[in-house]
Amino acid sequence: MEKQHQNYLTAIRDEIVKEIDPGIYNCYQCGRCTAGCPLADVYEYQPNEIIRLVQLNRIDAILNSNSVYLCASCEICSSRCPQEVKVSAIMNHLRIKSWQNRSFKLKESLNFYRIFLGIVEKLGRSFEPALILILNLLNGRFFNDMDLVPGILIRRKIKLVPELTRQRKEVSAIIKKYL
Repeated sequence: MEKQHQNYLTAIRDEIVKEIDPGIYNCYQCGRCTAGCPLADVYEYQPNEIIRLVQLNRIDAILNSNSVYLCASCEICSSRCPQEVKVSAIMNHLRIKSWQNRSFKLKESLNFYRIFLGIVEKLGRSFEPALILILNLLNGRFFNDMDLVPGILIRRKIKLVPELTRQRKEVSAIIKKYL
């Protein structure tokens, strides 16, 4: 079983090298990606460390950390890289592989992805009020961020009635196909 798991991790690394960014080995650990990352201080492994772990085929360490789940996909890391390593795309690929492998360090991350994808599957797009409500209930934080609600409602930042897309069936098929 261990050999099979190691082969799976090696396959992830090979996918990254062949399909996502063949230039990953050009990274020389300058740290510019990490310096620009707005969330680097909360990661277990910072962006440059993620790239190094991929280079060393330590995919298991990445999947057992919080880093890929907390990435905002803002692409600042990728835009700052002098070697044009696609850090953000690599993080996204690792997040997808983590989802497919059901290896989540943070239970809240698993809850978020399940709820988010379930809502998108049904409505064709995200609906934040339902996402927040269900996520708070599942995570046992019933009144989490409730102090923000009046300001959000006053500024009309969140709609209280979901908008449905015409292509709900197509979106649902995509989610079912890939997850």
